[in-house]
Amino acid sequence: MEQKLPAHRAREYETIFIVHPDAGTEVIDRVAGRCQEVVGKLSGKLIKAENWGRRRLAYPVRKNSKGIYLYLRYLGYSDLVHELERNLRMLDPVLKYMTVKLDEDVDPAARPVREEDISFMPQYDEDDRAAPVEAAVATGTQAAEPAEAREDAADEAGETGETGETGDSDDDGAATVEE
Repeated sequence: MEQKLPAHRAREYETIFIVHPDAGTEVIDRVAGRCQEVVGKLSGKLIKAENWGRRRLAYPVRKNSKGIYLYLRYLGYSDLVHELERNLRMLDPVLKYMTVKLDEDVDPAARPVREEDISFMPQYDEDDRAAPVEAAVATGTQAAEPAEAREDAADEAGETGETGETGDSDDDGAATVEE
């Protein structure tokens, strides 16, 4: 039988769930609203909510190779986790989810929540990161930041006589560069 915590104590959990990659902002808002509603209804406290954006999955899930990752950190009890996972299971756009207990016997009053910590606007999108590199390849130039860093390293190496590159030395004396 599970031990009950006092009413003024809770457990800290985090849930990461993956939404269908073609889901629009209205679908993400609906899923996020449902999660916030469940946490509020069962006397939980949402500490942090983030949208990690569209990322490649380690393996295909329901024939999708990408998904939109959403992260929740909250305080509550095991009945809250059960209800949240039940709701995620019923939502069609949710591909997968996972909940982990982070801490036991947490005082909810000791965990302040900043308004900017709860946002479901995407913070990172894999396609945005790849865009400058793809544009540079299309024009035949290198991306600005890495090229500048390489030129600075080459200038410093020329003055001091060092290579400026780090790597492991092979048996024949050649260095292998790790980027």
